[in-house]
Formats: sequence, C-alpha cells, structure tokens
Amino acid sequence: MTSLRHIAFAAAGGLLLAACTPAPEDTLPATPGETETPAEPAAEETETLTPEAAPVEEACAVLDSRDWEAWVNRMPGPDASPAIHVIGKVDVNTGGYTFNWEVGPMDRSMTPALRLKLIPVAPTDAALMAISTEEVQYTGPLAGSAYSSVTVTCGGQTLAEITEIPDVH
Repeated sequence: MTSLRHIAFAAAGGLLLAACTPAPEDTLPATPGETETPAEPAAEETETLTPEAAPVEEACAVLDSRDWEAWVNRMPGPDASPAIHVIGKVDVNTGGYTFNWEVGPMDRSMTPALRLKLIPVAPTDAALMAISTEEVQYTGPLAGSAYSSVTVTCGGQTLAEITEIPDVH
C-alpha cells in the first residue's frame, strides 16, 4: 500500500512540475533589413561527458542477505581443477529474480582477495509480489593457491565479507 502511495505522489509531483514549465516563446518574423541569428544554447543544454565521469552505481534490489559461505573445491579427479564456491541467501521484494555475477579486480598480495559483484535481474513475467528469499551461488576458477577473503557487493554496498575459506578435498 505504501509503494502505491509513493507512486501516486510521484505522478502528482510530475504533473505539477510539467505545469510549471514555460510555454515556448512565439517567434516574430525578422524585419526585411534584419537577419535572424540563431540563439546560443543555454549552458545546461550543452552538457558533455568527460572521460573521467564514472557511471552512477545503480541501487541494489537486495533488501537483506545472510548465511554467506565460501570454500575452495580441491577434489581430485580426471580434468579436475580447483574452484572457488560462494553461496548465500538474499531477500528481494518480489519472486522471480535471477542473479548474475561480475568478478572485480584482484589485489596483488601473495594471497589475493576475491571481489564479486552480485547483479540482480528483475523478472520480466508476472511474479509473486512478496518479499522472497533466493539462494545465490557463484563458482569460478581459483586464481593462485588460495584467497584471503571474498567480498560480495551489490549496488555499491557490501553484502558480505568472508574471511574463512576452507579447502575441501
């Protein structure tokens, strides 16, 4: 009910702001001896992006998270290679979310720290409109011999900092 109220207030505010915009000025034809010079665009209309401008971090759809674990799978076998596994539970405001992962930059320490960015993808079809708990998991190749920590972020906020990363044989 509260979100419906927020949407109604936002729509009403948008209508009020639209009503405040000035009407386009009527242009008068130039007199026979005058030439019309094009008006220079206002400063706010000529916005340019500089290479230093970083994209704005989107807000994360995760409301809460818990039960984060990480381990390195070193099970032997044909074609087996060590892999890092990270799992956790996240609460989102509706069912049907899927999740993607983006691996961040590694530090250059002897035992590096893994940085993972969780990217929630909202459902495109009809979904349950209730807070839903979803299990998320990441599996990737091991860079080096071990990790000192795993940091999971979403939308600029840290969801988890895992420092105990056991080896599983």
